[in-house]
Amino acid sequence: MPRSSHPETPHDAAAPRPGARTRREVTTFLAGVAALVGLAPAALAQEIEPPLDPRLAADTVTFQVRKHVFKGLLVRPRVGPKRPGILLIPDQRGPNPHWRALARRFAMDGFVVLLPDLLAPFNLPEGSDEGSNLMARIIPAEHHLSLDAAADLLAKHPECNGSIAVVGFVWGGPYAIQFAISGARVKAAVVFHAMVPAPEKVATVKVPVLFHWAENDPRTAPLMEPLERRMIGAGRVFEAWVYPGLAGPFASDPTARGFDRPSLDRALERTVFFLRRHLGAGG
Repeated sequence: MPRSSHPETPHDAAAPRPGARTRREVTTFLAGVAALVGLAPAALAQEIEPPLDPRLAADTVTFQVRKHVFKGLLVRPRVGPKRPGILLIPDQRGPNPHWRALARRFAMDGFVVLLPDLLAPFNLPEGSDEGSNLMARIIPAEHHLSLDAAADLLAKHPECNGSIAVVGFVWGGPYAIQFAISGARVKAAVVFHAMVPAPEKVATVKVPVLFHWAENDPRTAPLMEPLERRMIGAGRVFEAWVYPGLAGPFASDPTARGFDRPSLDRALERTVFFLRRHLGAGG
């Protein structure tokens, strides 16, 4: 049960280079340019999203649940054999440049990655508060039906070898756990700083699970010890990494105060190592 016992790099340790803009200066600059050209800052960020790496291929795919047609971004290495898949579940805001960048990063590590857009049927602006509110009003069972259809599409994709994992952030974390409990679709699950079901329920997972926790998050810190005791008592395969000094989601929103790039980078490296071990991914 490997919990990190090594000191993590302080999240304020990286000082800007002489003459470089700070993140706040860049954000202010982009907002000013957006005002000049008549774009919202989010729209401008989408406009300047880096081009796709030529080593990758990306397509928009669709899947249907009842009357709703959902979309997803599917990213994978352009050449090579069939590969394991990752169903990447973002927070309730849905896909944005940050999540697309994570999908590309996992694809560069040798996976076929599907980033589903559960807001696609509603034609809402990307990243809107209205979208978050709408997602909160839809019952979880409906979301899980949609994600199950996305997992089925991923597993059956001709460039995926059928061995898939689920990676869920914050809002997406409990859905990743539900996949792990059912064990019907995935062979591994990764959960980033999410509220999870009761420890006794989580301890029924049927596949290996990797947890990433923020040490001082008041929502999740009380869950860590009882959850790990339950998992150990039930003989489950899991890993748990705790990131010291962080008080909330550190990996899901680059504009948020608690976002911590060094911790995210370490967590992603650990995630890839974990998934390669349990899915058998190539580089």
